[in-house]
Amino acid sequence: MRILLSFHRFLKNLKNLDFIGFLSIRLYLFYTFWSAGTDKLNTFDQFTEWLGSLGLIFPEIFSWVVIVTEIGGACLLLIGLFVRWAAIPLLIVMANAILLVHWQNGWALESNGIEMAVTYSIMLVILLLSGGGRYFSLDYWISRK
Repeated sequence: MRILLSFHRFLKNLKNLDFIGFLSIRLYLFYTFWSAGTDKLNTFDQFTEWLGSLGLIFPEIFSWVVIVTEIGGACLLLIGLFVRWAAIPLLIVMANAILLVHWQNGWALESNGIEMAVTYSIMLVILLLSGGGRYFSLDYWISRK
């Protein structure tokens, strides 16, 4: 029983390292959104055509909105600045990706389903509710009194 209690205390003390989890999520999402945004920027004409084929009006404007949201949001996540604010437009982009691109393919990643988009959305919700974490986030240092 003492071993279990000791292990429980150890696990409870891991909360002191919670900033590592938030940093890991931010770094992972930085890479994901940076790659997506720069890929769209590099293939702007094809991306715009594709958005137009979905029936969106003003596909050029929406292309820029998505690209700026992904690249700008990625940069903010990387440095931990305005993390909660950045999560909102990124969640909107992910919701549109889920509904317009992945939904008809089901769940599985292998069939280009919603699995990864939902996973990224869950990570963004965690950041929206909790912020960027301690120590490695500019939000943390700015908001300290």
